[in-house]
Amino acid sequence: MVKGKALKGLGNKYGATLRNKYTTVYIELKQKRVCPNCGSSKFKRLNNGIWGCSRCGFKEAGGAYAV
Repeated sequence: MVKGKALKGLGNKYGATLRNKYTTVYIELKQKRVCPNCGSSKFKRLNNGIWGCSRCGFKEAGGAYAV
């Protein structure tokens, strides 16, 4: 469970448990990551399961929400 308030976007009809899971996945997806190749903080998700660095061009396949 994530401490703090759940993200907006899911109404009351979905329930608190689902909103907390959605918040956990969203926060994990949007956190800053460091490129394993060059060490810059510009390592982002390019597509579902594909991560890349915009500085050095390094690409890596990993999970959908986390490398």
